[in-house]
Amino acid sequence: RLATIRTGEVDPTPTAYSDALHDVVARCVYGVDINPMAADLAKVSLWLTAMSPGRPLSFLDHHIKVGNALLGTTPALLHAGIPDAAFAALTGDDKQVAASWRKRNASERAGQGDLFDDARADVDLTGLRTATAEVANRAASATTVDEVAWAAQRYADLQADPDTVRARRVADAWCAAFLGPKTADAQPITQRTLSALADGTASQDVMSAVDEIASRHRLFHWHLEFPDVFTVPEGGPGSGPYGWTGGFLGTAGNPPWERVKLQEQEFFAAREPAIAEAKNAAARKKAIAALAEADPDLFAEFNAARRKSEAESQFLRGSGRYPFCGVGDVNTYSVFAEHFRATLAPHGRSGMITPTGLATDATTAAFFADTVAAKRLAAFYDFENEARIFAGVHKQFRFAVSSMTGGKQSDEVRLAFYTRYVPDVPSRRFS
Repeated sequence: RLATIRTGEVDPTPTAYSDALHDVVARCVYGVDINPMAADLAKVSLWLTAMSPGRPLSFLDHHIKVGNALLGTTPALLHAGIPDAAFAALTGDDKQVAASWRKRNASERAGQGDLFDDARADVDLTGLRTATAEVANRAASATTVDEVAWAAQRYADLQADPDTVRARRVADAWCAAFLGPKTADAQPITQRTLSALADGTASQDVMSAVDEIASRHRLFHWHLEFPDVFTVPEGGPGSGPYGWTGGFLGTAGNPPWERVKLQEQEFFAAREPAIAEAKNAAARKKAIAALAEADPDLFAEFNAARRKSEAESQFLRGSGRYPFCGVGDVNTYSVFAEHFRATLAPHGRSGMITPTGLATDATTAAFFADTVAAKRLAAFYDFENEARIFAGVHKQFRFAVSSMTGGKQSDEVRLAFYTRYVPDVPSRRFS
């Protein structure tokens, strides 16, 4: 489309097409993955796809990033403070310590802590947004390797800038209150921690504790990583549910369909098959308990994995980041659906593949009802896997392709159910 508009030709030349593709990749494509190798492969794939003779490979580090797309906070949540739900006692936690931190946090959040009056942790992101936009514009228009190198160095300097580090660390600390251990020898992370990080008075021990938790869970705050896409008004968050304006014009993906809660059989399948193949849950739990003496290292690894999954589940359910889908035994596809909708610009659209349960499960009922009531559902095409569209999924499993808007009401919803072949959608579709 871009090449056609630029040239006025219905069938642009290969050179015009490759130039347009190069510009689209440099300016328009963003991506996040928890796996660093996946992010690197995405950049390589984009470079190979969008090579243009005589032009350097695009700088993509500011658009293709590593992180857990689901674990992060928003300006609105930061402004409201750390909620009491952050201090639930999980595996390995001390209930008394968790309760005392919860009480302290509530007092600090109300602005009644010792020695300070305001526990807010808002950080001005105007400078970060302006500098990021400068890098993006210079990188997208680069015609020489030196210009690309300048963008890379400028972006690296920006990420290491004390103001950027401070803003990210405050956001990390908000999440760390949910995810970190709550024991007598652990570093307390409460509302006062956020204000100390924001004004630069936090100790090195506090910063190290927050950094360690952020690294372990690969926290990712969308308004900090893409400040040119998600704009936070100067002086504090906006009035919307997330505190930002803007968003992506389009989001697309096939997110993982898996429970956040640690699945014992899956964990031990490759590590200790005998435990995975135990005849029932009671026998499996007994075998796991016996690891404390038989294999302390594996036992510690299991407890660490269980603690991590519990903490992330508690974050998804209690943080307020996912008010509709953060309920029950959370499946990642449901919170990804809510996340996709949240990160859209008002006139944007999402497209994603999920189980059909997005429309039929009890845990997603509130989200789907809200989407329909707000006229934000554009399409929902349900498939049976009889034709093995997904080879590794049971043939009777049902999945769906859905599209939602970022706020603009959809005049009609296009639906199809029990579809087996993709080419059948047009004939089975109705409004």
